[in-house]
Amino acid sequence: MLVTSRDRRRGRPAAAATLFLPLLLVLSGCSNGDEPEVPVVPTSGEPTDGDGTDAAGEPSASPGSTTGVPELCSDLASAGEIAQILQVPMQGETVRVYNDEFLPDSGRTGRLTCSYGVPEVPEGTTPPPTPPPVPLEIAVSGYTEADIAAGRIDSTVDGAQAAGTVVTAQTVAGRDGFLLTDVEDVSFVMADDIRTYVITLLHGVVPAAAEPVVLVNLAAHLLGASATGTPTPTGSATAPTGSATAPTPSP
Repeated sequence: MLVTSRDRRRGRPAAAATLFLPLLLVLSGCSNGDEPEVPVVPTSGEPTDGDGTDAAGEPSASPGSTTGVPELCSDLASAGEIAQILQVPMQGETVRVYNDEFLPDSGRTGRLTCSYGVPEVPEGTTPPPTPPPVPLEIAVSGYTEADIAAGRIDSTVDGAQAAGTVVTAQTVAGRDGFLLTDVEDVSFVMADDIRTYVITLLHGVVPAAAEPVVLVNLAAHLLGASATGTPTPTGSATAPTGSATAPTPSP
């Protein structure tokens, strides 16, 4: 079952900065071509907790979930928490895509993708044929075994280096992760037991020097931990200037 929903929460305003966010719902490189097409079932909105508040702390599988991953974006991070970590206002919608149907031999059990700051399309108007890029996207996938999850990270990093992406090793809360930087955005990928996380931030959302700090803090938030460590380059691959790199396979 693949489910999409739109959460119209807005982040708190910030006096220090104003964010103009053109963005794209689907993260470049996050498609799963080896997995079956399933019908999209639109829903009226993302369910909230009974008390109307967002879940906090380390994300866990939603009640009734058999995939090992959360089903709701609020189980990862609310728009308010995202704005607090980025230190810029996160305006627009939170768009959720949840899928729990994959090929049996893929080892994947489920995937939740949350796009933050998606511009709202006014009622009665037609969306643009080519949506603008997403400012921030967080994707978590579940697998049947930890070794499979770790292997997906390894193949993602290898593919990124082969495509000329800058790869930087970064440990967060004892988990090995990597920053992947190209001309359009910067991503952080890591495995945590049977899960993989991909956090992708569009260039320009925050100052360039703050990008790795923001991604590390987001990763720590997802793990319910404190951010530690300093990014250190690994390998010799560099991103070509002024040209787009090939899409990086996503865990």
